[in-house]
Amino acid sequence: MSTDIPSKQRLRVRFTRDETLKYIGHLDMARTWQRIARRAALPLAYSEGFNPQPKLSFAAALPVGCTSDHEELDLVLSPPCVIDEVQAQLNRAVPPGMKVSSIVEMPLNAPALQMQLAAAEFEITVEGEAAIGLLSERVLQFLAATEVMRDRRGKVYNLRPLVQALSIASAQADRAAVIRSRLQATPAGTGRPDELAAALGLDPATVKIRRTKLIFLDKTS
Repeated sequence: MSTDIPSKQRLRVRFTRDETLKYIGHLDMARTWQRIARRAALPLAYSEGFNPQPKLSFAAALPVGCTSDHEELDLVLSPPCVIDEVQAQLNRAVPPGMKVSSIVEMPLNAPALQMQLAAAEFEITVEGEAAIGLLSERVLQFLAATEVMRDRRGKVYNLRPLVQALSIASAQADRAAVIRSRLQATPAGTGRPDELAAALGLDPATVKIRRTKLIFLDKTS
């Protein structure tokens, strides 16, 4: 009977990001996680070749200016570590505004995390929105449309099919409205919550956008 011990371990890390980290872009977040792994003294595995890179991959980039209740990334460690100890080490090493909520071990040959992502859910909070009725009308108009053309970085595209669900989840007429959405997030196309806010006539710079859930092909959360 073989007693070989695996030399590598793939861990799926779920974490949150609050207002403190909302202006950190995706590349900077990747570098932040490399520093976190070093501070946590984790044996992060590296690719082979002329320019080795850490084996670290995210499910999806978070648009700048957004917070998130649900981020995921895969880390490959060599040699393997005890998961509970890894989570404790990471939570001691993460910067303020971040928390590791869970870690699970994945097969080394499992599909790439990005390829399993199907959609993402967001909440857009509109502070001081007096015309709740007008906002509700805009949501209904958006849902009734077959095309909502947007221009992003010189490329015109149809946002409408990327929005799978859209509603006003709650409305506080005196202070705020909360818009809930589910946006496609696949290699074929990804909906952006800031573009959705703009399409609804809102200024993305004046609303609060929070990712509440990543939805994968093989699970619901």
